Amino acid sequence: MRAILFLLLSTSLFGIQNNTIYENGQLTFSSGNLHEIRDDVETSVRGYLSDIKTKLGHEAAHEFPLLKQVNGFGESEHLVFQQTENDIPVFGKTIRVHINQKGLISSLSSNVRSINISTIPSFSKMDAMSILKDELPFSKKSYLKYKELLIYVKNDSPHLIYSIESISFEQSRNNLVDAHTNEIVDLFPLTFDEGPTTGSGVNLLDEPVDLLHIYEGEAFTPFGNIATPNLVCEEFCFDYGDCDGQNYWGCTITASQGDCLDGELEDCNGDCFSEWYMQFPGVGNGFCNDPWIEIDDSQLSTGMYNMVDESHPELGTIYTLNSYGGFYEDLSYVNSTTTNFELVNITNSHQSGVSAHDYQRKTLDYFWDYHNYAGINGTGKRTISVVNYFSTSSISQRNAFYNAALDILTYGYGGNGYRPFCAAQDIVTHEFSHGFTAHTSGLIYRNQAGAMNESISDVMGYFVEAVYQDGGDWTEGEDVRYSGEGGRSFIHPPSHQQPDHINHYYFVDYNPNPLWSNDFGGVHTNSGIPNKIMYLVIQGDEHYDIIVEPFEDDIVQSRIVAGNIWFAWNSFYLDKEDDFDIGREKMLQACYDLYPNRLDYYQTVSNAWASTGIGSPILSGDVNDDQVVNIQDIIIMINIIMGNWDATDTQLILGDINSDGIIDILDIVGVVNIIMN
Repeated sequence: MRAILFLLLSTSLFGIQNNTIYENGQLTFSSGNLHEIRDDVETSVRGYLSDIKTKLGHEAAHEFPLLKQVNGFGESEHLVFQQTENDIPVFGKTIRVHINQKGLISSLSSNVRSINISTIPSFSKMDAMSILKDELPFSKKSYLKYKELLIYVKNDSPHLIYSIESISFEQSRNNLVDAHTNEIVDLFPLTFDEGPTTGSGVNLLDEPVDLLHIYEGEAFTPFGNIATPNLVCEEFCFDYGDCDGQNYWGCTITASQGDCLDGELEDCNGDCFSEWYMQFPGVGNGFCNDPWIEIDDSQLSTGMYNMVDESHPELGTIYTLNSYGGFYEDLSYVNSTTTNFELVNITNSHQSGVSAHDYQRKTLDYFWDYHNYAGINGTGKRTISVVNYFSTSSISQRNAFYNAALDILTYGYGGNGYRPFCAAQDIVTHEFSHGFTAHTSGLIYRNQAGAMNESISDVMGYFVEAVYQDGGDWTEGEDVRYSGEGGRSFIHPPSHQQPDHINHYYFVDYNPNPLWSNDFGGVHTNSGIPNKIMYLVIQGDEHYDIIVEPFEDDIVQSRIVAGNIWFAWNSFYLDKEDDFDIGREKMLQACYDLYPNRLDYYQTVSNAWASTGIGSPILSGDVNDDQVVNIQDIIIMINIIMGNWDATDTQLILGDINSDGIIDILDIVGVVNIIMN
């Protein structure tokens, strides 16, 4: 158990009490009237960090390099300092400083650690890459990419590591190899670019789409190669069927781990690859999926008009590719002989292409229009969508996924009650938002960090759908199913086997060994909790006897507030390994920094989290903050009215029962009614 000390101080800043949190004797959170910015922002912040370096637990905290300095909503500013030891970055360890609209440091979070380790490698990076070639899914069609030398803290023990990415199409990951022992310490899945013109088409819901940004000819910018492991041999049913001219319907795969790591298999060349890949093309699908998929986009077939959108180059080009009839076989740009994409022949994937292309354009536009975020990485990187892949594997074509290493979005053909998975705006935005997270907070796809990662994708899907589809709805993916039933519910997550409280039957406890087989510690299950929180702050409701007021009575305005908070939360506040408790604290920070004069918003966020079992609620009428409304609160309110008590803004909010901007006799009557009822 982590030893965490919460100190609630008696002073306040514009209504929010100073909240200081220590973990193992080190300051991890602080909010309030912390420091006034004078002259140069960075210099002023460093001066403050120097003043509190002992509390932060690191004497060089004020000397850490500035990793990021970003302007946020409403003249707020956010600075991130990267912990280093002997100029070597410490993975995921940062000090985050947030400056509000009034030029005050209003909150700070830190997860820095005291590091005691030699920073001189015992093995070279070439040694590390050599061991990866032997132990990871590596083939002549894949490649390794050295990133940097880092310090990585695992189970409270620091390791000097080489960060090396292994890149293949289906399974890419970041490998952390100990530079002292040449052993793999950890690894993260990275799977958690003649002229522009316009056209039209019909989407998968048989709706006309009057504006598609497309490309006439093939003079657009290319985007690179993709590759997969070798599975053409008996152990893999000759790549799941028919590659040797035989029929393998019902074939049993006999692949083995061999000399590979746990969770990996040997391919036909003896190279290792993650068993996660086995969820793609299924046994006996009737197609020979040649394993040496190496596709240079210059080899992809094109037409007179192609689904390549260069209409907003600052937001990145959108490429939409057709994989109909196989899994990345015979890829082509979705294309047409005219500007109208509505061929009945489904092998052209016109309807799927129209849906994916249109929804991706709207996703990029939302992120830019509402949050000034450009492309999948925030700086205008291209987006690739592959539609209508076929497979009969354990996940089959009834799925969609995102490869973070390659920034590619992939949508299955569906079937058995499902449309192609690009049929839904919220699904398209969901997959894109995994890219947004990968390029911002970097939440790893494990346990509660992974659940927040998954939920952020759900939430952004809701926001975009709401903007472009008349307010949207409170389910996800309903347009993918012919029945119209959603795959998840924001209103009632348990209806889809997700918890809405940490004590709910469906809640998945922390898993020290998160694997694909256990959903990486329940990332798709526990995401129901932050999903429920999003619903509560926008719509308002009573949840487990805690009343949560919406941000605004006007749901459109309420959504905009929530969108600003969620975007800032993921972009500027969250760190890679944060859990729900830390996530709550950081969302409260984000809320207050964005809206320092709206403590009702702060109360809404606090109560929404509390209603799911995380943190404590803020109660209306509880002006002395003892978690109960009683005669003591009435006495304080009388003294406020009489001018005998200097009320904090928090007290003014909590005591203003009828929300008319003042505390008066009507509010006392309201408190009496609360006590009596």
